[in-house]
Amino acid sequence: MIWSILNIIVIYLLLGCIFTLIVDWATEHAKKHWKDLDQSIDDDWNDESRMLAILIWPIGLLFFVNGYIQSRFGNNNKNN
Repeated sequence: MIWSILNIIVIYLLLGCIFTLIVDWATEHAKKHWKDLDQSIDDDWNDESRMLAILIWPIGLLFFVNGYIQSRFGNNNKNN
């Protein structure tokens, strides 16, 4: 199957939309379950941020994976 440039762009943007939906869901989930979460998240995550996230979602995914790995398997040394 030959992929055209248009197909690649549509798939890229679709994956960006899915990534942004997951970020929205995770943010709402965190706000509901962690009452001490900073409420300024709503100010930072607006429509412009969502559009930017759709366009540069691979970078956001790298930050997410990096943060997850650091929080899950990160520093066992708590002296820092």
